[in-house]
Amino acid sequence: MPATWIVLVDFNGLSDTRKCLQSLAVSTMAANVVVVDNASKVEVGPALQAEFPTVAFVRSPVNGGWAGGNNIGVKYALQHGADLMILLNNDTTVPPEFTAKMIAAAEAHPNYGVLGPVIHFMDEPAKVQTTGVVFNRPDRAGFFQPIDVATTPGSPAVVDADIVNGCCLMIRRATVEKIGLIDERYFLIHEESDWCLRVQEAGGVCGVIAEGLVWHKGSSSFQREGKALQRYFDARNLLRLLLRHRRRKTARKPIPALVHYLKYIFHRYAHEKDGGFDKSARAVLEGLYDGLRRRSGPYPSGWRPGLFALRGIVSLAWRLRRSKSHT
Repeated sequence: MPATWIVLVDFNGLSDTRKCLQSLAVSTMAANVVVVDNASKVEVGPALQAEFPTVAFVRSPVNGGWAGGNNIGVKYALQHGADLMILLNNDTTVPPEFTAKMIAAAEAHPNYGVLGPVIHFMDEPAKVQTTGVVFNRPDRAGFFQPIDVATTPGSPAVVDADIVNGCCLMIRRATVEKIGLIDERYFLIHEESDWCLRVQEAGGVCGVIAEGLVWHKGSSSFQREGKALQRYFDARNLLRLLLRHRRRKTARKPIPALVHYLKYIFHRYAHEKDGGFDKSARAVLEGLYDGLRRRSGPYPSGWRPGLFALRGIVSLAWRLRRSKSHT
């Protein structure tokens, strides 16, 4: 039986983490669990250690985002002999058979470096939230194009994907040793995409287990911290991701991909402006600006020379579009 560690990252989500640990506690197959406290206002370890005495708690002095927090957990698991590591969002719950089925899938499909299950909505348990995606295919719209996964309870099949959702992602020790840890320059959003694409660059395979094994509350951190932050990291990090993986054989060529990206940015900006969310619209342009300047890590506050001109150009295009739609 491979030594398995489950990694949870908490950032001001104590009640979510407690609920997730409660669901893991009734697992039919035990696994080691480490919770990384990403500098939460209320320390997670002292609050939960008595209730979950077998869980390891590690506190980071800073908020390292999804990337940094999970890297702490992965390194802790590797130091304690992990063969498999399951990165699980703390705003999830799982069925009792979760660990057993994840391990069984890993053993049945040893050629897959990364595996993840079908994810369902927590408030609509029968409804699929996400499966996996293929990335930046020229014959499909968008950049993250969903794949069809017909769920097969029992001994589920595995469907190939370019990217496994970071809500629940299982990776092997050998894969981490080959490609390295999560790129912390992303901080939040698209970091698991980069990790999965790097697995494939190194000759590995990613896949989705054709069974729903996770219920996800969805974007809890962003609900607490604000949608503008999500828009910023999406715009900034998507450009980094496209540039980093521009030579993928299955992807759009670099120039069409850049054009597609700029169209996406304008669409996202216009959507926020149309809804009256000026702060989120500004965040989209900040993400574009910082992406072009190759900024990385946490959100950097402060003056951005040139942003005023960029806002003027995009805002003019938005107003022209609105005037045409009203005529």
